[in-house]
Amino acid sequence: MRTGLFTLLLLTFSVHALAWQHIKSDTAAKAAANKNVLAFPFAVRSLETNWGFGGIAARFFRPGHDTNSRTSDVNILGLYTLRSQLILVLSSTIFFPKEDHIARFQASYSYYPDDFWGLGNHAPFSAKTGFSQKQYFINPQFLKRIQGNLYLGVTYEYQHTGPVSYPEGSVFDQENTTGRHGGNTSGIGPILSWDTRNNAYSPDRGGFAEIQYEYFRPFTGSDFKFTLLSIDLRKFFHLSPKSVLAIQGLGGLTFGNTPFRKLEELGGTDMMRGYYGGRYTDKCLMAYQAEYRRFLFWRIGIVAFAATGEVASTPGRFDLDGLHYTSGGGLRFALSKEEKLNLRVDYGVAKHSNAFTVQLREAF
Repeated sequence: MRTGLFTLLLLTFSVHALAWQHIKSDTAAKAAANKNVLAFPFAVRSLETNWGFGGIAARFFRPGHDTNSRTSDVNILGLYTLRSQLILVLSSTIFFPKEDHIARFQASYSYYPDDFWGLGNHAPFSAKTGFSQKQYFINPQFLKRIQGNLYLGVTYEYQHTGPVSYPEGSVFDQENTTGRHGGNTSGIGPILSWDTRNNAYSPDRGGFAEIQYEYFRPFTGSDFKFTLLSIDLRKFFHLSPKSVLAIQGLGGLTFGNTPFRKLEELGGTDMMRGYYGGRYTDKCLMAYQAEYRRFLFWRIGIVAFAATGEVASTPGRFDLDGLHYTSGGGLRFALSKEEKLNLRVDYGVAKHSNAFTVQLREAF
């Protein structure tokens, strides 16, 4: 608790200075409001990273100066942690004029000492195994409006992982875990997306529904033969000028010889906050969360959230008695009031664990 509060104070101080510079910049140059740039160092602490230190730079713009389109962004992030984890990420979402086309892109490199408990919704804590692995990842997506707010698109995903370093005789060997020797996954597939959100970063109205299907086979360059299907549903209710209720449901299925890095995972910084990312891992996932968001004053807001979910080896093995639960709350600091871009600091409580998460943007 003490270290988490120190993280919060450190971040609040640094973004306070950044926000003041941003306010002065807006006042001096309203004409350049579509070319905002934010850059700042940060310190974080979470279950997955321990202490971490890094920096982020983000540029916000509107292609073609289309003021009716949502704001596009390009982000670069670097993070190094006391667990000797190194993470470099480049990501972008671009809304083209009139939002007839949307492009998304993410690329990353990571050397990531991590923990794994094996497969299953009831994997025991005693099975925890530390491991490390290098990973390269790239995922471009392109969507085209086909009717109203309905988009059809394509996604391509490539991931290279090195051999896993782990103790002999651990859960990796006991379960003969697919992917522990590393390899390439390369897959392509369609996206069907429906999006009526009024803001890209912190919507207070509208909804979002998306289905992605990815096909990984040798002819696409993959060392593993498997298929992924994912569903993401969100709805945002405008309760008052200062409050929003947001709800989300996630579903994921994978079929075939799926490497463990591509299996469905419960926990992390966005869904089931409070659980270690990947605490429960298997081929199928369902998870739900609700979050109440309340603006207080100046650039400060608060949230309260709750979530439930589980993993299973097949859809038929989901069991209401197997649901896991988390709840918690957090603070929000508006880095850009105009774009509704928030820095979020959350504290989630789960069974046998709890965690602070510090991220740019909302969880969903």
